[in-house]
Amino acid sequence: MSAAAVARHLVAQHRVPLAGPRPGLVPWQVGEMRARLLLGGKDVSLRRLAPLLAGVRVDAGLSVLWQRWEQDSHQVIAEVSAQYPGRAVIVRSCSDGEDGWEQSGAGAYLSVPVPMPAAPGAIADAVREVFASYCAHGPDARVLVQEWLDPVQAAGVVTTRTLAGAPYYTATLDLVSGRTDTVTAGTAQGAQTWYVRRPQGRVRGPRPGMPSAGRQLLDAAVETERCAGTSRLDVELALADGAVHLLQARPLAAARAVGDERVHAMVDAAQRQLADLAGRRALAPGGPGVVLSTMADWNPAEMLGRRPSPLAASLYAALITDRTWAEQRAAYGYRDLRGTRLMHMVAGSPYVDALASLASFVPAGLDEPLAAAVLRAMGERLVTDPGAHDKVEFEIAATCWTPRVADRTAYLAGAGIGSSARRRLHEQLLAVTRGGVQRLLDDAAWLEQAAAPTRADAGAGRLAATLNGARTAALRFAHLARAGFVATDLLRVLEAEGLADRREEWMHGLGTPAAALRRDACEVTVGRLDWEAFVDRYRWIRPGTYDLAVPAYGDDPEGYLRPLLTVPWDEPSAAAAPWSGRNSGAVTRAVAPLGLDANGLEAFCRAGITGREYGKALYAQWVSAVLEAARAHGRTNGLPSGDVRFLRIGDLLAGAPGRWPGLVTRRRANAAVCALVELPDLVTAPQALDCFVRGPGRANFVTSGQASGPVHTNPAPSYPPPPGVVIVLEAADPGYDWVFAHRPGALVTAYGGANSHMAIRCAELGVPAAIGVGTATHALVAAARSVAVDAAAGRVDVLS
Repeated sequence: MSAAAVARHLVAQHRVPLAGPRPGLVPWQVGEMRARLLLGGKDVSLRRLAPLLAGVRVDAGLSVLWQRWEQDSHQVIAEVSAQYPGRAVIVRSCSDGEDGWEQSGAGAYLSVPVPMPAAPGAIADAVREVFASYCAHGPDARVLVQEWLDPVQAAGVVTTRTLAGAPYYTATLDLVSGRTDTVTAGTAQGAQTWYVRRPQGRVRGPRPGMPSAGRQLLDAAVETERCAGTSRLDVELALADGAVHLLQARPLAAARAVGDERVHAMVDAAQRQLADLAGRRALAPGGPGVVLSTMADWNPAEMLGRRPSPLAASLYAALITDRTWAEQRAAYGYRDLRGTRLMHMVAGSPYVDALASLASFVPAGLDEPLAAAVLRAMGERLVTDPGAHDKVEFEIAATCWTPRVADRTAYLAGAGIGSSARRRLHEQLLAVTRGGVQRLLDDAAWLEQAAAPTRADAGAGRLAATLNGARTAALRFAHLARAGFVATDLLRVLEAEGLADRREEWMHGLGTPAAALRRDACEVTVGRLDWEAFVDRYRWIRPGTYDLAVPAYGDDPEGYLRPLLTVPWDEPSAAAAPWSGRNSGAVTRAVAPLGLDANGLEAFCRAGITGREYGKALYAQWVSAVLEAARAHGRTNGLPSGDVRFLRIGDLLAGAPGRWPGLVTRRRANAAVCALVELPDLVTAPQALDCFVRGPGRANFVTSGQASGPVHTNPAPSYPPPPGVVIVLEAADPGYDWVFAHRPGALVTAYGGANSHMAIRCAELGVPAAIGVGTATHALVAAARSVAVDAAAGRVDVLS
């Protein structure tokens, strides 16, 4: 349709007031002005766009004014029945305040389907229900009646920018339910969210991996965007009978185009970085070039968040991922990867080099050709099963011996690794595991003697010394963490075999730092421990271990610790072993290759899991002390606390405070751009940064319980969770132990694994939990009003 024809259509059919030197044409040729002409309420937008869209079907529907409905509802129903004879309809909200340019009421009002046969009474009820969902309305309020597409092959919502305004198409797709309302209602189970970078308003590349239905919906959104003339668009679409139907087009009120060029420059630089990393790859010749994960191995997304400050990321690197991780593996009997950095920062986000991680779990005693073949096979398996990236130690690599190690490594046969070679691998894993069992006593003994930091360690002149103290704690914690993992893996295998039939009850009595915290709170309550001593004992704990911006318990004891005093402490009844007596003999036989019997295994598992938790607690205290020393060091040199977060630990140690203000300014600006960049959780090629999906993760369900309740996101002492709620967090470290004083009904996190701290906490306290549901499900649950967690069934359901 020509511009002149469109102008005539708008003036004649929609009474659009066009003006300019050539009336009707000048505004049409200016994108944002054209969009403001085309986009009105839901019904108005659809009717104005309908003649412009060649490849998209539009049902303009029937608008129903409140005044007319009140005067002659029978005639309105007759008109609906005449327009959609024998078909199902849907009555959709069409409020004036729903689709504004400056603010949106999307999702605030109801849409009510009327299945076939659409009886007059049912239509009337639906119209009244939708009008009733408006808080208040006048005689000109209206609803829109359309044909109800049911079922559909796919449905989704596409925004032409992110809500932050960054240049990505985001397409949230429901390819499963056959309904059109699940994405907007937030109830789409298994929804996928695709991100497609959009340089200069065009979809780049072939969008690899995106389902055909998703590509069709995205293409329709791009066509709608082109016609509307704005890149700030929120479009609802459905695919039915082989055609794409436009259900809604509204301004994306929240988005503002901000610095597209800077975002593209950062992503382009990140892609060059990945290409360079792949080019230098030598760990697995012939295997994948680069595989980076946000949640493999030392789980940076869980520990640091997706966009950590320079201080947090550099501290994590200095304490764990530059050197400690490889020192621990080499000492434990794995390959020596010292000199290899485990973590890489990509556009401000931390990623673990998954290939380096996998290489570090290959036993040192394995001959080099077999080691290379195993590593190549593991890398290829991870690339073909990206959903396992946060479970590489359970589902990709065999990092220790268990009675089922042959099952874990059976897939290597498909990579040409024969049975005799696999037996050599099993023998080496057995040797590594035996060594780990033996050294746990030494690590546990060190932990018994290790000291927590003192207030003096947080002084301005103590930064280097306190950092060294933290490094010592980090290496021991790394060893204890490995023992904890081995213990967890053995118990999982024995549970799957039906032998560890009392694992859940046994976990209740482990006695981790969370239990000690509650027991000490009880001691304060009965007067056997001073409040001041209690606060001093836990003063270093900090939710978000590496984030200086988050107060430690000692900074806000009334908020973090005082509520604990109101929680009665009952020593939990727990099983003496993770298995019943009748299974002890079978357990002994199963783990005999480790040189353990059932009692010895129970002792190892208890010491390994609790040692890991206490080791982590001690290490976290030292990290907290380093952060306070960094704050004091900055303050001494005139740098505000908020600015210290934008320095790296090396900057602070190097001195030259005159350089700091300039570094802070540059990194603040860089962080603002990083916040706009969207990245996948697993990167296997530079091009993956242009088009990727965030789907539901494979959650780790804890306990066999279930609970439902209101959602409470991001709890804080100033925003405590009421009892019985479902707490939803992106990630949770031991610093979040305080939330259990508020007796949550259940807990959901985006990140975390079967061996994560919060999984251990929830198991010990009997709180049903879904740990590591993935960012897509986390976003869905966080936006819900109430959810249900059924750990036994492995489900998280949005209730409303």
